[in-house]
Amino acid sequence: MTIKADKEKVQGMVDRASSLELELVWIPKIMSKQTEREVSVGSTIEYNEVGLSGFDGRFISDIYQKIRDGGHLTEGQAKACRRVLRKYWKQYIGMMNPTVKTGKY
Repeated sequence: MTIKADKEKVQGMVDRASSLELELVWIPKIMSKQTEREVSVGSTIEYNEVGLSGFDGRFISDIYQKIRDGGHLTEGQAKACRRVLRKYWKQYIGMMNPTVKTGKY
């Protein structure tokens, strides 16, 4: 696949994800790339080209904590999550296919 095709595929998957899929798959997957300390403080601390940026880290960390506490996304939160998560298509490609070197993107 081409870079453009990879990007469009992952972003399309995020765009079509239900609230439940966001809660069970997409958000936990990107949070798995945050360090334990980042998860515990709800913020991005390290620049390691995986996981989330500073602002996105705070937002998604808050959402992730809500999910871990048994809550569910509102439709507005789901829409905001999709908008944020589609930016991280490179990281998702690397997680889906670990043999792909995402640095080439």
